[in-house]
Amino acid sequence: MANAGGLHKRALTSLADHDGVLDEILARLPVKSLMRFRCVCNSWRSLISQSHFVTKHFTYASQGITESTSRLLFSTNPVESIDYEALKDLNDEDSHLAIRKLKFPVMFPDSSITTIIGSCNGLICIDVDQEGIVIWNPCTGEANVLPKRTDDCIPQFWGFGYDSTHDDYKVVRGYNYRVRGSKETVVQVFSLKSGSWRTHEGLGYFNLAGRGCLLNGVLHWLETTFTDYHPTGSRIISFDLGEEEFREMLALPYNACFSYIFTLGDCLSVYRLGFLHNETTGFRIWMMKGVKESWTEVISSESLPEEYELSLLTPLCILENGEVLMVKIDNYQSLVLYSPKEQIFRVVIRTQNKWKLDTAIYRETLVSPVTRRVADI
Repeated sequence: MANAGGLHKRALTSLADHDGVLDEILARLPVKSLMRFRCVCNSWRSLISQSHFVTKHFTYASQGITESTSRLLFSTNPVESIDYEALKDLNDEDSHLAIRKLKFPVMFPDSSITTIIGSCNGLICIDVDQEGIVIWNPCTGEANVLPKRTDDCIPQFWGFGYDSTHDDYKVVRGYNYRVRGSKETVVQVFSLKSGSWRTHEGLGYFNLAGRGCLLNGVLHWLETTFTDYHPTGSRIISFDLGEEEFREMLALPYNACFSYIFTLGDCLSVYRLGFLHNETTGFRIWMMKGVKESWTEVISSESLPEEYELSLLTPLCILENGEVLMVKIDNYQSLVLYSPKEQIFRVVIRTQNKWKLDTAIYRETLVSPVTRRVADI
């Protein structure tokens, strides 16, 4: 058997002699398999680490040629993730079967995630408690700790994404200041390419909060508008990672306050939870495909079950079967699935964290946070 194993290994490694064949075979395999195959021989390890191979693998995954699992990361302790499509067949009692514990970067053995700044191309940007910011690929284990800022201010809004114009990953942190009687928004941007922070001032004032929603190299936030100190509506404010400047997006479906902004596939989506706006309705989700007239209501709940009426519900994604995966926050936090067809909720993962359940959806890739190996997208 040992001799047969040796013959099998030699047969595999001999593929390297055929120009381009090995690339094509390996580039069609999932990341989990490639991480194991790096141990086959030095030439395979070198190939899987090369920039052109990472780009090919990412491109094939984007085109659906290569299997690439999308996962949901939990900022729990220990950090965990799950193939969220698997949730449709699970409930709270057996969801642990699909959960995978992740090895957090070794440079932070005793720290916990404070804030998930964002995710992009398989990389997750995290603010680690009292330690700083790290960009991490949970599939490969590679991590890059960013240089600390020169100030200790806590940002009001933040985001992370890929700037295709400059082939660069960028981290954004925003602050609102009162300067000589007027308000001003200041933004700090970290460029992975240059390895440094830079500050942008004189951008005007934007009342933004929380994580920016990334789509096509642009971060988006919902800003609440006020009249005589009363909230009257919302607008979408965007920050272009290439130009590093703000702009106002097209109008929302109608003049009202919205609760949350996120992406569904390649489309920007907004969400409105009724009880937050003194309404008796449940919640509604709209999707936009480029222009104002294309805002389309895709999910609606006319009412909520009694146990959900005063819960904060935040949508994460829509599964292939049409169910909406949401975070539910009340006395405890949990992940729930809502079926628009049956108008029912079911809990799939329950946590005991009463303070914060931060999440990020990421795709399994080989993209490196250290060498900036990125795909041409």
